[in-house]
Amino acid sequence: MAIMDASQGPTRMYALLLKLRPLQQGTLMPFSGELVHGALLNWLRAAAPDVATWLHEGQKRRLFTCSSLHFSQPMQPSLKAERENIHLPLNPMKTYTVRLTFLLGELFPLFYNALMQSKASEAEATSVPFIRLGKQWTNFTSPTSLIEKAEHMRFSTDTLLTLEFGSLTAFSRGHSRTGYGMHHMIFPLPQLVFQNLLRRWEDIVPAALADVIHKERIEQYLQEDGVVAIDYDLTAHHVHFTTHLQRGFLGTCTYQLRGPDEKTGSDSPLTLKQQIYLLAQLAFYCGVGHKTAMGLGQTRLRT
Repeated sequence: MAIMDASQGPTRMYALLLKLRPLQQGTLMPFSGELVHGALLNWLRAAAPDVATWLHEGQKRRLFTCSSLHFSQPMQPSLKAERENIHLPLNPMKTYTVRLTFLLGELFPLFYNALMQSKASEAEATSVPFIRLGKQWTNFTSPTSLIEKAEHMRFSTDTLLTLEFGSLTAFSRGHSRTGYGMHHMIFPLPQLVFQNLLRRWEDIVPAALADVIHKERIEQYLQEDGVVAIDYDLTAHHVHFTTHLQRGFLGTCTYQLRGPDEKTGSDSPLTLKQQIYLLAQLAFYCGVGHKTAMGLGQTRLRT
């Protein structure tokens, strides 16, 4: 399709926070990732309808992610509301945020133009900025930058990496037509996490960088338990979507990269552990697991 060519890879990837104020008092379901997903596509449809259709219908794995609406109240009451599907109040005097990421750099200017068109059409002006960028879960990068950062990392035997799962995370397993059908794994096994990230890298990488990550070597390393979970602080959790209850987990998991790190060779600028580190960095932009485009699986590498 000529609208956008994902095979050429992104020049940049973006993670941003959009700050919003409601127009009037009301309530909203505690986990609203589906609604934010729909709103993003509506914004893009106004600026570039062909691109919005391509994103919605033409991609099995989305090139963007959306969070649920973030309320400013303490974490535990929010989690309780998600578990019990208790609608939360919206106050026009308060500001709420959603987090969006774009794995295709061309989506950012389209989104910006859509927001500016929407802002220009509003009848009432406001002194509150329509969009602000926050800090901890925002940034921008490119595949080249991720590679360069990984190149400078040096790893000893039994290196540790910790991933933080900031929103409900689960992995879809099985097949609806075989065995007992599909189910969701609610523990971040290394094979699930890093194979998921490996597929996402393949989705976005330009052809010129295709040889940086060696899929077969990483899959063998994972199969041979080269990466193991050695510590975790995870909590089982669930949220209510419109039609079903989704189970998963939140928290952190620390992985040990076992064995000595190899030397780089002519076939790759990165060692195997550097490649794993690169994929761990990518998680910040693409998330991991099931339904990342609707707010699940927001993940980042702890430093």
